[in-house]
Amino acid sequence: MRILYCIPRYDDNALGNQIHTEVIAEWQASGHTVHIATMTSTTRHITTKTIDGIDVHSLPTRKSRSVAFGNRVWHWLTGYPYLWGAIQSFGQFFRLMPPFDVIHVETAFPLGIAVTLTKPRLSKIAITLPGADIMRVPAFDYGYARYRVVRSLIRHVLKHADAVRADSRQIEQLALTYNAIPSRLSAVPYNITVHSFFADDANVRTEKLRAREYLLGMYSIPADATIVISLNRLHPFKGIEFIIDAIPAVVAAGCNVHVLIVGHNRSTPKYGDYGAYLGAQAHMLGVAERVHIVGGIAHHDARTYLAGSDTTIVPSIAESFSRVVIESAAAGTPPIVTSSTGASDYVRDAGCGIVVEPQSGRAIAEGILTVIAQHAQLAERCIPFAQDFRSRVIAATLLDMYTSL
Repeated sequence: MRILYCIPRYDDNALGNQIHTEVIAEWQASGHTVHIATMTSTTRHITTKTIDGIDVHSLPTRKSRSVAFGNRVWHWLTGYPYLWGAIQSFGQFFRLMPPFDVIHVETAFPLGIAVTLTKPRLSKIAITLPGADIMRVPAFDYGYARYRVVRSLIRHVLKHADAVRADSRQIEQLALTYNAIPSRLSAVPYNITVHSFFADDANVRTEKLRAREYLLGMYSIPADATIVISLNRLHPFKGIEFIIDAIPAVVAAGCNVHVLIVGHNRSTPKYGDYGAYLGAQAHMLGVAERVHIVGGIAHHDARTYLAGSDTTIVPSIAESFSRVVIESAAAGTPPIVTSSTGASDYVRDAGCGIVVEPQSGRAIAEGILTVIAQHAQLAERCIPFAQDFRSRVIAATLLDMYTSL
C-alpha cells in the first residue's frame, strides 16, 4: 500500500515524533510505502526532506495574503489559526502527488476537514481521534469542540471517513455522539516508544533504585519519602491542583509524601499562569516544601522520573487516553488515574493501578494510600500490561484495519 500519514507537526524538534516514527517503521518493514504530510507556517511553498528515513512533505499554511485573511476568519470561527491555509495546501499537494491507497489523518479537526475536502476520489481516509479535536471542556479552557462550527465540521469528517480510530473506549463512545458510523469505528490506543521500557527486564529493580536515588538527591527529598509524580504539561484540564489538595490528608495519615510536578507551563484565559496558580495553592495549604514544580525535562529523562517515583498520578478532568499512564507502567510504577481519563479502562482491567473519581483531592489521597499498601502487587502487573502498547502491536492492529479498506 501507499500510505500518507498526515500529522499537524513532524520535524527534527518535535518531541512527540517517536511514537509515529516507530509505527511507520513497522509499516515500512512490512513492505509498504509511507509518506508524511505536515504543516508549516515558515515557508510559502511545499518542501520535502527525509527525516527518520521517511519522506516528509511540509505544507505551507500562510502562503499568500488572501490565505492569511482566510486563516483569520476561520480562526475567529474555530479557534484554530491555520485552517484555510491547510485546506489550500492539501488541495495543491494532492494535485501534485500520485494517489495514495490510505490517508491516515491525525485529528478530525483540523486535518480531517482539510483532507476530506480535498483528497483524491479513490483514496481511503482513516481518521484518528486523539481527543482534543472532539472534546469540549470550556470550564478548563480545553477542546476545539467548544466551538459550534468545529462540531459541525467534525460531523462532516466522521460521515466521510472510511475508518475511524478512537484512541480509547471513552473517545469511541464520544465519537458516536457525532454520528460516527459504528461499523467504521474502533478503539485502538496509542503506542509508547521502545525507550519507555527497560532494556533488560532482569535489572528493573536496580534501575528503579538508581532512578530513586537520583530524584532524592536532585530535589533534596528525605530517604523515607513517598515520591509522587505528575508528568504532563501544566494546563488546567490536567487537574494537577487536585494532587496538591490531597497532600494534607496523606500527611495526616502518616505518609511523608513529596510531589514532583513535571511539565512545561501553560497560561489560559481563566487561570492565567497555571504553574504560579499551583505554587500559590501549595503555599495556601501549607505544603509548599513538599511540592517541587520542576518544569519541563528532556524526553529521554522521562523514564528516570517515572521509574524513581512510587506512583504516577494522572488526575485529568477529561483526557482521551494519556500515554503517561502506560509509560509509568512500563517503568514498573503503578499509576493513579481518574476515571475521566481514557487509559483508566485499561488500568482497571489489568489491575495494575488505581482508578479514582475526578476533581477530588480526597479520592487522590485515598488512591495514594492504597498504592502504598498494595504497591508490590500492583507493580508486579505493570510491565506485562505495558507490553500490549508496544509500537509493533499497535502498528499491526492499524495495518490490519487499513488493509481491510
